Amino acid sequence: AGPADSQKLVLLLHGAAFSSRTWQLTGTIDALAMVGLRVIAVDLPGYAEAKSGSMKQSTEERREFVPRLLAALNCKAKVLIVAASMGGSYGSPFVLSHPEQVSGYVSISAVLDTVDGRAPGLALASSVPTLLVWGEKDAPASPKAREQEALFRTATKVVIPDAPHPAYLKEPALFNTLLVIFAGSPVPFPAGTADWAALPTTLRAKW
Repeated sequence: AGPADSQKLVLLLHGAAFSSRTWQLTGTIDALAMVGLRVIAVDLPGYAEAKSGSMKQSTEERREFVPRLLAALNCKAKVLIVAASMGGSYGSPFVLSHPEQVSGYVSISAVLDTVDGRAPGLALASSVPTLLVWGEKDAPASPKAREQEALFRTATKVVIPDAPHPAYLKEPALFNTLLVIFAGSPVPFPAGTADWAALPTTLRAKW
């Protein structure tokens, strides 16, 4: 979705119980495309429409998925990676191995794979603009959360009130607004969420 010639690409990676269609149902694809971003949402191998366990990928295959996808798309633009839960096992290795190709990273309770501590971009992780999104009913203060905060030291952390593990489902309009602002487009927060205007959203993706 969005302009095919845009130099600003957003890649949406779903969680284990969801699919690329989830981003359509939440309005995320349309919200990003409406501000001129090229948006790609994929069904990850072994999930969504391809649920056969034999299609699920090894750790190494997951690490290679995003680079191969972008190469197949002949994409030379910087990419904003948005990863939910299991999607982080595909997104985080790319962010940490190719930080120079990443404009920003949005983790929604996402799995973190540091490539066994060997990712060449580990030392540069703090240079990648990062938004860490958690649901209040999930584990925003867990060891998993603290590990991400320690790695992405300049990240902005957002805890969505009363939200579950897939926090974007609780307040999709709010979540989409956060994404659009993070991507660099100033838009007003949805009606009824005025208190979010005070959120430290000065952090922006670096296109």
